[in-house]
Amino acid sequence: MNNAIPIIGDRAISLREAAALLRVSYGTVYARRRELGFFQIGSVWRIWPEKLKEVTQDYNKRRPAQTEREETSCLSESAKAPTPGMLISARQAEAELDRLLGPATGRRQRNTTTS
Repeated sequence: MNNAIPIIGDRAISLREAAALLRVSYGTVYARRRELGFFQIGSVWRIWPEKLKEVTQDYNKRRPAQTEREETSCLSESAKAPTPGMLISARQAEAELDRLLGPATGRRQRNTTTS
């Protein structure tokens, strides 16, 4: 087995980074971390990218592991990215839906649920 120290600049990747490269969930990588060859430093699990590529190359020939993280952008220029941690209430969601689906006349709808 080759015990050579990797070249400076290479770094071991985390479970989350490996999951992103393999395009699987974090839970899948975590469950198979020993099978994939991860090693533990303190409480952090790491793997060398070359080792990950070597271990996973025979798993799925049609969908190999990525060598770099893909950068994708939204195809719609008007779409806004959701802000993490920002939730809207049911009333706000209903009002926004009414605005989107409401009549084009600009008149406000009457509430028919109350007497």
